[in-house]
Formats: sequence, C-alpha cells, structure tokens
Amino acid sequence: MTPEFEIARICKARLPHTDMLNVVDVLGYGPDRFQEAFDIALEMENRDLVKLLYSNPHAGKIVVEFTLVGKQLLA
Repeated sequence: MTPEFEIARICKARLPHTDMLNVVDVLGYGPDRFQEAFDIALEMENRDLVKLLYSNPHAGKIVVEFTLVGKQLLA
C-alpha cells in the first residue's frame, strides 16, 4: 500500500469528539510494521497534518493529534 492510501485511512479515522488517535491501531499494524507506521506518522507531521505526541514500540502506540491545517483539509 502507498503512503498516500495509509494517510487517507488515518485521516478518515479521525473522530469528531477528539483530535487524537493511535496510528498503529488505525492501520492495524503489528509490531513487525511499527517502523512503517512511524514513517507514515512522520510524513503526516512533515505535511503539518498532525503533531506526533507519543511513540512507544513496546506498547504499540504512535499517538498523533490533528493540527488546524489537518482539520481544515478534512472539513
């Protein structure tokens, strides 16, 4: 799958009551694909769509928060 497809999946997963989500959960990746999920989150941060808040490979978490720019693109 392409990063664009994965970024679109993450953007569609944003819930109306919160701007935060776990990228690993949304993508359904296991521990073996953690780095791939992290790279996608970094690409989203580089595009100013999200802010990377927390990352822990042992816990399987890459928590991001959507920025105002990211929320405007989704609106």
